[in-house]
Amino acid sequence: MKQVSVFEKYAHEYDVLTNAKAREKHHREEVRALIDRFRPASVLDAGCATGLTAALFAREGVGAIGLDRSLAMITEARRKYDRSGLSLKFMRGSFERLPKNLNRQFDLVVCLANSITGVGTISNLRKSLSGFRRALKPGGTLVLQALNYEAVREDEILPVRATQQGKVGYLRYARQRGSRQELTVVRLDFSTHPFTFEPFVHEFDNFTPAQLKAALGRAGFRKITRYGDLVLSRPFRKSSRDIVLTALRTY
Repeated sequence: MKQVSVFEKYAHEYDVLTNAKAREKHHREEVRALIDRFRPASVLDAGCATGLTAALFAREGVGAIGLDRSLAMITEARRKYDRSGLSLKFMRGSFERLPKNLNRQFDLVVCLANSITGVGTISNLRKSLSGFRRALKPGGTLVLQALNYEAVREDEILPVRATQQGKVGYLRYARQRGSRQELTVVRLDFSTHPFTFEPFVHEFDNFTPAQLKAALGRAGFRKITRYGDLVLSRPFRKSSRDIVLTALRTY
């Protein structure tokens, strides 16, 4: 029997898991850097989770739509922001089958925090990138952020994050296994004595920097540039933890 994803079961705790409150200040700086660079009036946040990135864009005056395949995440995002008064909406959908009513609607599409690996296969990656291109207006830009798995050694345990709020805590760590990544998430509940824990293991295919760049070109993007950070201030190197690619829809 397939295990329920921690992201579905505990969507209401996703901000705890990802330490959203502590990350917000730095992420606001990243969002502002993207706005300064690309000057969008509209943005699609693909893989929006509980809505932080989309909300940060909206707070800067950019009309935002957040899209996620998880109904639990969309429900939580709407709970948080539906009464915010921001130019901000959320919708459920997959990257591989973007609704056609999103075609040519956005100056900027962002797909951040390694969300792109959720599509699973190279075929779905190509379908997703083609959908992102369709969603952009001519002259619009895609910003794609992913972990650089080529910088991780085989079977190396990579600590991701440990977070806690009140009596709930999360541990996350990853391991590289060939072309696949194994992400372990452990939820700890300190409200009981002794405390209890619940482990979740997620496995998915990795995409190398070369595969991502090639798929962008095949999808029709041009002027593809690689960076080592989301502020777009550092060039990408083989040792970079993240790869951030920007790509232009020229027509």
